[in-house]
Amino acid sequence: PAEVDAAKVRDLQSRMMVAALRCAKSGHDLLPEYNKFVREKRSVLKLGNGVLRSHFAKGRNAKQALRAYDRYAVSLANRYGAGSGDLSECKHMKLLVTAAVQSDSRLTSLVDIAQQHALSPELPGGRCGIVMASKGQP
Repeated sequence: PAEVDAAKVRDLQSRMMVAALRCAKSGHDLLPEYNKFVREKRSVLKLGNGVLRSHFAKGRNAKQALRAYDRYAVSLANRYGAGSGDLSECKHMKLLVTAAVQSDSRLTSLVDIAQQHALSPELPGGRCGIVMASKGQP
């Protein structure tokens, strides 16, 4: 669960970064807010990235682990960067970045924001998608 939560926060950051770059010349420039988010949430972002790096380190040497993590992080940004270039979502993204900036500096707060915006990245080797009832539960 900690690795999945860290992946959600990394996905949130990637989504906002791409939007900040894409919307910079629109009427909803969110680059200053995104930069504020990164500055103010640096410690929690580093914490989440550390969890992800550990995830990718399992069964790999240091160089392979770093390469796997980098591939993963780039794939998140590329998924958003491959969008249509439609700037109509910039207003919505400004609200997302503002919420992230105003949140407290806990990983769980950023996970909640990611979930509210339906961000759910696939994490190689992450949580199993099968939910099983336990004995005594319907």
